[in-house]
Amino acid sequence: MRSARRLRGGWREVLAALVLAALVLGAVPAAGHEKHKRDQAAARQEAGGPPTADPSRGSTDDHMRDMMEAAEKDRASMSTGARLLDWLGRLHPIIVHFPIAFFPAAFFTAIVGRRRPAFAKPVQFLVVAGGTIAPIAALLGWLDAIGADPDLVLTVHRWLGTAIGIAGAMLAVWAWKRPEEDRRPGMVWALAAITAAIIVQGWYGGALVHGMDHMNW
Repeated sequence: MRSARRLRGGWREVLAALVLAALVLGAVPAAGHEKHKRDQAAARQEAGGPPTADPSRGSTDDHMRDMMEAAEKDRASMSTGARLLDWLGRLHPIIVHFPIAFFPAAFFTAIVGRRRPAFAKPVQFLVVAGGTIAPIAALLGWLDAIGADPDLVLTVHRWLGTAIGIAGAMLAVWAWKRPEEDRRPGMVWALAAITAAIIVQGWYGGALVHGMDHMNW
């Protein structure tokens, strides 16, 4: 009983430390980014450039509003079929969160399940669920990128996402047909590889939306 309480207490401390670290690591880059924008605005004003809007609010709001107005104009001129494909593509940022959650969770439970068999029971479900949704997310990503400039970041994001979708589907078939493989090294290493690929893919997705420096310290 004492060891069980000590274990639960240890997990609470680890979880609290991770949450605190996430908050600190998230706040520091955000603060640095805002300071960088303020410094840029001040430098432009000192150089005699035109005054700029509040870098923390106005410029971002104006940019988002311009993008939304341009998108509305583009959709107004679309055919019904093109508008349907555009709408399906906009589901990509929603659907993609499911394989992002399922595969790392499967990786964690597979590792813990090697010592605690009861923890390994959800692995098959998580892998099959992630592998079923991953190809759909990849397809929606292709639809979402229709008409976009084929730059290097988009190209890497597109094909890495396609590879994750295919690999995820193959893992799902493997887990479905061979549930006894849940805790064995092959499945653990495969889940480790796809989890690492998802982390890299997430960085490229963030770079497409927020720019290449979105994770700078």
